[in-house]
Amino acid sequence: MLTRLHDFRDEVEKIFIEFMLNKNSWNVSRTAQELDIQRSHLYNKMERYGIRKAAEDE
Repeated sequence: MLTRLHDFRDEVEKIFIEFMLNKNSWNVSRTAQELDIQRSHLYNKMERYGIRKAAEDE
């Protein structure tokens, strides 16, 4: 259970990034542009949250 605001924000951010990546067919450059962040920052967030493309999607 999420009991801290920080934990909740992180979980929501992870879900949103996954949603946007799926929307953009896992095109990281396009997703970063839509999120208005640098591509390197998106890669850092993906690493932080353990976001990876599913093997069957590759």
